[in-house]
Amino acid sequence: MNLKPLKLKITRLSCERDYRLLFDNLSFTLEAGSILRVAGKNGVGKTTLLRTIAGLYEIQEGEVIVGDQSVTEARQHILYIGHRSQLTGDLRVLDNLQFLAGHDDTCLKHALDNVGMLGYYDSLVKELSQGQGRRCALARLWCSDASIWILDEPYSALDVSMIKTLDEKISSHVASGGICLFTTHQQSTLSEFQTLELGCVD
Repeated sequence: MNLKPLKLKITRLSCERDYRLLFDNLSFTLEAGSILRVAGKNGVGKTTLLRTIAGLYEIQEGEVIVGDQSVTEARQHILYIGHRSQLTGDLRVLDNLQFLAGHDDTCLKHALDNVGMLGYYDSLVKELSQGQGRRCALARLWCSDASIWILDEPYSALDVSMIKTLDEKISSHVASGGICLFTTHQQSTLSEFQTLELGCVD
């Protein structure tokens, strides 16, 4: 993959939802090779922050800069995988990944093999277990040349072996100059990462 090392800069980011201020005047910079865990209790705005940084929510106040571009100009450098699988149950596993990732079958099958889904290429997603569905969603990481990975609860429904595999992939990504932001309520085996703690703003 042709990874382009980039810097991610968040400046004075604020967001209000349902008349409640989730975060206010939030600023930080992540250099290439950084991992950031966004932490906090349910409802404090972790998913909203990640989706805003990924360019999926309109920025209410502040800015997100990827390299020297706004996030809307740099979407090709960002891969977002949400806590929901984004997979369509009535489609085959391979069809889903072709739609989401846009790569050829060889790359996608290799990615599925890496997440323990060898032989499931033609299975319908609705026939998979929750953990298998999660593995399929995460397989996109093995075909991605995006510099910035934004992962919302990536460890959900994964067993210990797959958690280790995922963390090894994240570590390899940042060692190559990538950036990873993630949230989790579960244990990670990543050894080094920064933490941003979100809390309700008074």
